[in-house]
Amino acid sequence: MRTHGSYLSPFGLLSFAMEDGCLVHMTFGDDHINSDDTPEIDFLRDELDGYFKGTLKRFETPVCFNHGTLFQIIVWNALKSIPFGETRSYSEIATMIGSEKALRAVGQACKNNPVGLVVPCHRVIGKDGSMTGYSGKEHVLLKAQLIAFEKRQ
Repeated sequence: MRTHGSYLSPFGLLSFAMEDGCLVHMTFGDDHINSDDTPEIDFLRDELDGYFKGTLKRFETPVCFNHGTLFQIIVWNALKSIPFGETRSYSEIATMIGSEKALRAVGQACKNNPVGLVVPCHRVIGKDGSMTGYSGKEHVLLKAQLIAFEKRQ
């Protein structure tokens, strides 16, 4: 059963969906959904409160990847290992997953991450420290803001 929720963060509204207790979709923006009232949604909202207060460094809400290629899922799982307040380059992620030459594919996987923030694709930057990517050019400022926020905590 799919349930939906939203959360007003300091960076804008987060909309998300859960299936069978697993987070399957999260994005900044209003998906024009009605929020359901379930223990799983309340738990995620509590975690988001902790994250934005700087007391939660790692989400415990289960994540399920229902869509995506095997390569994308491998990248998304690797992203979960990037510690709060730290960044990794696209090349470091490619090396981590054993695909050293797949920088662009890693970038595309980050861009298509269905569970932004909880699976922290915002922590992946260019090798030179540039703020590239993050769900397209229109969200690069959000990426920089999230990284700066985490570094302050």
